[in-house]
Amino acid sequence: MSTNKIGLDPGSNRSLNINNTSSTIELVKCSTTKEKELESQGQEVQEKVHPTSDLDALLHVVKSSLGTGVLAIADGFKNAGMVVGLVGTIIVGILCAHCTYVMVKCSQEMCKQLNKPFLGYTETVEVTMQHCANKKFSKYAGFIKKSVEAFMFFTYYGVNTVYILLVAESLKEIMESHLQLGWSIRMYILMCAIPFFMVGIVRNMKYLVPFSALANVLLFFGLCLTFYYMCQDLPPIDSRPAYAPLSKLPLFFSTVLFGMEGIGTMLPIENSMKTPRHFLGCPGVLNIAMSVVVTLFLLVGFFGYLKYGDEAKGSITLNLGQEKLAETVKGLVAAAILFSYGLQLAASMDVIWKRVEHKFSKENERGYYIVRSIMILGTVILAIAVPNLAPVISLIGAVGFSMCGFFYPAICETVLYWDQIGWTSFLMWKNLALVVVTVIALTSGTVTAMSDIIDSYQ
Repeated sequence: MSTNKIGLDPGSNRSLNINNTSSTIELVKCSTTKEKELESQGQEVQEKVHPTSDLDALLHVVKSSLGTGVLAIADGFKNAGMVVGLVGTIIVGILCAHCTYVMVKCSQEMCKQLNKPFLGYTETVEVTMQHCANKKFSKYAGFIKKSVEAFMFFTYYGVNTVYILLVAESLKEIMESHLQLGWSIRMYILMCAIPFFMVGIVRNMKYLVPFSALANVLLFFGLCLTFYYMCQDLPPIDSRPAYAPLSKLPLFFSTVLFGMEGIGTMLPIENSMKTPRHFLGCPGVLNIAMSVVVTLFLLVGFFGYLKYGDEAKGSITLNLGQEKLAETVKGLVAAAILFSYGLQLAASMDVIWKRVEHKFSKENERGYYIVRSIMILGTVILAIAVPNLAPVISLIGAVGFSMCGFFYPAICETVLYWDQIGWTSFLMWKNLALVVVTVIALTSGTVTAMSDIIDSYQ
């Protein structure tokens, strides 16, 4: 059994050699339980830098799946109707939790087969294709890896762009109600650049825990106050349609998927845990977190759409008016989104850094922070270019989260167990259904979202 010390780096999602004489890095030894677990699987016992507890992981998972999406869900309900919105939210929540479970199980199985301490999302897809029972899939491993990296980058880089848009929109409403400056939203985006840089430059997952905890607290109070406004003077339930036109359903699906799906950050979170086996199971970190997320989505979607109907905006907080308490809500939620920025940036940074790290000296970390700074600047530039919140959310959900959340987990599970299943098995048909759902969401959602973006500019 190897005694080399390795550390988990959320930015690269891979192991890094740690100098035994380093006095600046705190090494925390794995627990006896973890050692026995790894030994039973024939894996090397690893020592992690700054391992996260179960509670830390829970905070990360909730924050990954609960951000701008829960604020946009009322806007999503107007594209589905009251009944379809409630049922559809539950279905999407179950699918998201199941596909995350599938991806983590595939990662754990490949770690066991290859004697690896951990694998990231992209690495899991690649090695599954390379080492599957049917070798005819191996030749597609390189292509699949590149496609995963492309969609992962598009998805999570887009999420960071949406975060900037939401904070800028909130800042604009607060300042315009008092100062009446008449500035464009793009000016407020520029004003947000510095605080986003300060949060986004933080690299280590352990150091992001306080940000996630603070973001969850701020979002909790923000949502409580939002409910205070949403539940006042509610109209009758039958005043809202039970269902919307079928042509609008892709926008609903994309919006909910954008909000709930956080699969790209799940494996880094599971990898960084002191006891990774607590991530799955019942009740595991994943199940508890997704139950919280789906419940909040249902409540915000139902009361938000009931209160504001077709006037619901891309963030429900933008419907609250200009009272002092309402502006406090906007400020709390904006701060929560700001503190979530760094965690979401980790997934897209991973894709870029693996492409360019060979150009920098391994002993000097300055290159990493230069690249990360450029990435942060890029999200600001994109937000300035496309400052329309709702259709951007739908587009990212349709393209990125449908592929990363449904398509690749279905492919991985099918390929991994290819020699154990047949065309008539439940697993095969279940994964084929997920692929079909992905194709429908990708095409219809993209067309509808792009049409809305074009219309908003015209």
